[in-house]
Amino acid sequence: MELVSCFDQRGIVALGKFDALHIGHRELAIQAAKIGVPFLLSFVGMAQVLGWERRAPIVAKCDRKRVLSSWAPYCGNLTPTEFQVEFSTVRHLTPRQFVEKLSKELGVRGVVAGENYRFGYRAAGDASELVRLCEEYGMRAYIINPIMDKNQGDSKTTNSSDSKERGQVSSTRVRHALAKGDMKYVSELLGRKHRLVLMIRDQEWSHSNRHRVSAQKSCLLNLPPKEGLYKSCSLFIGSENVMPCRVIIDATHIHLELDEPATCNRIVSQDFRCLGIEFGESGV
Repeated sequence: MELVSCFDQRGIVALGKFDALHIGHRELAIQAAKIGVPFLLSFVGMAQVLGWERRAPIVAKCDRKRVLSSWAPYCGNLTPTEFQVEFSTVRHLTPRQFVEKLSKELGVRGVVAGENYRFGYRAAGDASELVRLCEEYGMRAYIINPIMDKNQGDSKTTNSSDSKERGQVSSTRVRHALAKGDMKYVSELLGRKHRLVLMIRDQEWSHSNRHRVSAQKSCLLNLPPKEGLYKSCSLFIGSENVMPCRVIIDATHIHLELDEPATCNRIVSQDFRCLGIEFGESGV
């Protein structure tokens, strides 16, 4: 991907993986916006290159722009722009080569990263080396403290064995909270309600009764919470908030229960390609 012409000359790039787009990631964007025009630079295709098991994303790809737009009030009314680079193109770069690429090839003016950020081949570079190398190449590097999980002493938090896990908000914690169906905790980590996105093709809805429609979980574009009943949810068609609903997730299907039969009929009869379900704080 050619990025040189895409970065504003005042562009400050936040570095990270940005899987969950959680409040820690938002803080990186906030700090970038205080210095210049905020950008996010992350890498895709890591699982394929490194042989990791493929996992559903926490945020659906088609929903990421909406989430970033919601950050604008925190970022001086600037919506961060996201650029994703194929991991295979940078995997073997040394820390110096990586910073050189940022400066000379991508035209980056400055970077923001968390204090535990690692970069370069086999994560050889740390935050202090990032600062040193950026200075060499005429860029400013801003290192910020992580946003800590306020519930880290609570039993709801993960007991991750990850050596980088020091109680900070992380995508791992979001995944664990979704796996437990603790939607209040998920909302705290994300700074917003979790939105599940479904891509529905022709005839993929089943209409079991006047108030309930169902679809196979293969329609999901991102990670659902634990199987169970979720009250106080909202159904979205595009940006339109249709109405409150209840959601039941089982091993194979997702079921929507709505008070208005007309809405069920509308969902089944029309060719809606993309639906969003936003979860309230009541969980399993």
